[in-house]
Amino acid sequence: MSRLAARASLLLAVLGACTGKRVEVPLAAAAEAAALEFTDTKAFRWTMDDGAGCLELHGASDYQPPHRSPLAMALLREPQFGDFVLRVRAKQTGREYPHRDLIVVFAYRDAAHFAYAHLASAADPNAHHVMLVDGADRRPVTTSRTAGVPWGDRWHELELRRDGTKVEVLFDGAAVLAGDVPAGAGRVGVGSFDDTGRFRALSVMPR
Repeated sequence: MSRLAARASLLLAVLGACTGKRVEVPLAAAAEAAALEFTDTKAFRWTMDDGAGCLELHGASDYQPPHRSPLAMALLREPQFGDFVLRVRAKQTGREYPHRDLIVVFAYRDAAHFAYAHLASAADPNAHHVMLVDGADRRPVTTSRTAGVPWGDRWHELELRRDGTKVEVLFDGAAVLAGDVPAGAGRVGVGSFDDTGRFRALSVMPR
């Protein structure tokens, strides 16, 4: 096992006891140590960007969810979070079009029960929403949103805050989405509905 993998394995072994402490996951190391569960391992890889490692979603995910929902997800195997603040650096690497997206997954119980923030270039009935998958196709539970986010070709700071049923999502420090989801803890992760992107420096602070 490499040094990065060993560090990530040690981190994940301690997570269950860190209920009130900040969890920081260097995603490249986490992926190498099998700390993440993927909808399709072949769609993800470890790569370098600006001299630092990151987790890259580099191709189409060969995954058929039980209900219409994101195809490419990388989920922390443990622990589960109820109220929390999640931060991650993200870079969209796909072509520009209205549904160009990356997502932040939360409250994940299984493939048919979870929520996610869909950050897209343009808002419409199916894009740029807080979405809920609850035994049926994903549906928006958004209470407010902007017209979209300017992905461009650079890194951005994403932040998702959950307090009970209330969710707020920030993009480079500005609020872009809010929603109302059912109460209950679950796993967290990152990915895309059907695009490509890169992620690094994931941290989760329970509240």
